[in-house]
Amino acid sequence: MCNFLSGLVLRNGDILTHPMLDGHADLVTHFNLPDTDAYVQHFAKVELRPVDWGDVATWEWHLDEQAAPSWWDDVAGGAEAELRARAARMILREGEHRLIVDGSWIVLGTAVVRDVRAGRILHVQDSAQIHDVQDSAQIHDVRDSAQIHDVWGHAQIHGVWGHAQIHDVQDSAQIHDVRDSARIHGVWGRAQIRGVQDSAQIHDVWGHARIHGVWGHAQIHDVWGRAQIHGVQDSAQIYGVEDSAQIYGVGGRAQLDASAKAHVVKTDA
Repeated sequence: MCNFLSGLVLRNGDILTHPMLDGHADLVTHFNLPDTDAYVQHFAKVELRPVDWGDVATWEWHLDEQAAPSWWDDVAGGAEAELRARAARMILREGEHRLIVDGSWIVLGTAVVRDVRAGRILHVQDSAQIHDVQDSAQIHDVRDSAQIHDVWGHAQIHGVWGHAQIHDVQDSAQIHDVRDSARIHGVWGRAQIRGVQDSAQIHDVWGHARIHGVWGHAQIHDVWGRAQIHGVQDSAQIYGVEDSAQIYGVGGRAQLDASAKAHVVKTDA
């Protein structure tokens, strides 16, 4: 399986990467490289795998080939150094960054990103803040005390944990895998949240928003409009449900207040 950060090292030592591609096969196609001669290796597949996201010196260098090409020793050192340098340039540690429209980024420390229109944010941690995530932007791995404000369009966020907070998710935005003590405030439009567990909390769900899979000690407060919640179990809690909101699939030791119980949809076994 190909991982971030993937690249192709050519015989002359050049290394090819693309900020939106992690698959070696996709890189081969994108750069239109010959990959059909079984007797000649025109390039070598490599990966630089994050360990400590803030220190690229700790990232693991990996040659993803069954056997190294005959020319590998001549170019390996320079290629590794160049890929580590590219990774370092992706890290935002401090200051205000007004607009991201492409590329792959790692947001750490006290960095503040004001507007994300496209591209990828691969990792957010520490006290970093991201505001206004929209269109087809993607954010992965939000942790510690990081904060994200205003997610809309078709934006996607994957992996929210620690004490991370996300505010105002709308339109067709999606959030996957919310855990630990993470909090999400304000979910509406046709936004979807999948996988809420541990002590995570979600507040204010309305419109046509949907939440799928609530378990552990997760809590959901204030659900209204035509919002839907599917799959509530373990010791999860739901409070304050009104309007045409619906709840499906309640089991385990899940706790619902009177308003929530009144909106449970019973389905035939």
